Amino acid sequence: MEYISSFTYCDTIQTQITPQGPQQQIVKPLQALTPIAIPGNFSFAIACSITGFDASKENAVQIIFLNSNNNILYDTGEVKFQLPPEQVKENGIASIQFNIDIRNLIFREAGLYSTKVMLNNKELGEYKIQVIAGE
Repeated sequence: MEYISSFTYCDTIQTQITPQGPQQQIVKPLQALTPIAIPGNFSFAIACSITGFDASKENAVQIIFLNSNNNILYDTGEVKFQLPPEQVKENGIASIQFNIDIRNLIFREAGLYSTKVMLNNKELGEYKIQVIAGE
């Protein structure tokens, strides 16, 4: 059964080169999105891992960011993927991480916003975050 194994709003996601290969590093996890002024724009990133899907077929993920009135502000559209068989055989679990960098998104009002994570047209989870004017 597929599920979201991790989800984080953050400032950015950097790739670090290590002896074990490239590693993703989440920079400054966010508890709220804080544009300098509202209305105003703000940049942030989302790291989301999905586990337990059927790796023997092509899958489609979609991530949708909505305002407090459920209006879509950002939509990845359907992103299709299929894991190489050797990647699944390594640990026996089908898992994939999506990193999304959202730059200069316009926020017209403060409030409770949310991100919906869809896999194969099925909602796996919804994650909420406050948008407030920063300093």
